[in-house]
Amino acid sequence: MSRALRILVAHNVRCDRPGGMSRIMRMIHDRVERRGHRVEYLCSEHAGRAAQGRWARFSFPLLVRRKVAEASRAGRAYDIVNVHEPSSAAVAAGRSGSGKPAVVVTSHGVERRAWDLALEEKRLGRDGPGWATRLIYPLTSLWQSQLGLRRADRIFCLSNEDRDYLTQRLGVPRERITRIDPGAASIFADRASDRNYRAVTRILFAGTWRKNKGIEDLVPAFVRLAQQRPDLELTVAGGGVSPDVVREAFPVALRSRISFWDTKTDAETAAVYAGADLYVLPSLFEGTPLTLMEAMMSGLPIVTTDTCGMKDVIQHDRTGLLVPRRSPDAIVAAVSRLLDHADDRGRLGRAAQAVARERYTWDLVAEPVIEVYEQLAG
Repeated sequence: MSRALRILVAHNVRCDRPGGMSRIMRMIHDRVERRGHRVEYLCSEHAGRAAQGRWARFSFPLLVRRKVAEASRAGRAYDIVNVHEPSSAAVAAGRSGSGKPAVVVTSHGVERRAWDLALEEKRLGRDGPGWATRLIYPLTSLWQSQLGLRRADRIFCLSNEDRDYLTQRLGVPRERITRIDPGAASIFADRASDRNYRAVTRILFAGTWRKNKGIEDLVPAFVRLAQQRPDLELTVAGGGVSPDVVREAFPVALRSRISFWDTKTDAETAAVYAGADLYVLPSLFEGTPLTLMEAMMSGLPIVTTDTCGMKDVIQHDRTGLLVPRRSPDAIVAAVSRLLDHADDRGRLGRAAQAVARERYTWDLVAEPVIEVYEQLAG
């Protein structure tokens, strides 16, 4: 092993692993620490008011820079600073007095790509940013992301589309980009060890209940499926909003067929996956979703969109079914196929689990991160 490194992970989300971003960072860096390196975190609960409100897009990046500079002055300079893309500009662009650490920017979906998609949604007549956001967001946040990406020593991204966008649209040299993946714990396979694929009554949507996760397409698709299948239910796990917000998106007659889970541990989450029969995630944009890996490890048959990290991980008709974005019709067709064919459910679910066991354990996905850190520090 190389010398022990001091690493700061600075992301303006909670550190206690409630969501995908924080869980990915913590699970990977648990392995970094096991390799003998020292990891510290700067998260929203540490930042207090600096992590909240409309000024957080400025105050949190400055807080990161200040923490790095203070560590340097105290003789405890960081070797590596891993900072989330939207908060990266201040520390990536100005390193004087900071001990000159290597700066790694982690993108869970390149902000500029997400913005391009939001504007496209607006042009298509779907829900998109209003005029105030269209004016304010580029002036206050988007430029910071782009500056951080261009000045970073290395970028971690979570999809091949992001990697290509960074090189082709933002001019980042390919050798400064490392593609990383989320992982999944073996408990997801263990809890679902008796999965039999005989029937489908419960569809699982696991993710934050918001636009980029494809909820505008999920809702009409489930309405149609539920009308055809009186025993079909929808489970929303980790929605991050009140159940009433989700229920109000559906007709009154179907609301009793929607259940909700807000889990705290992998064991609790794995139990929810084990109780589901089919996983559906019609995302418009993200990196590679952690819940997708957990669904694979759980052996669930999967229907997801053919974009972002989903198409990097899922091979159509081999480890899941890929459908176009913005297509409730395609979701209905794919789910209906799996509802009607137990052989397909079993074939796809077992194949997805085998790939997850082979490629997407936390120990395996942490290796590229550790390698980059040790290269940069060396």
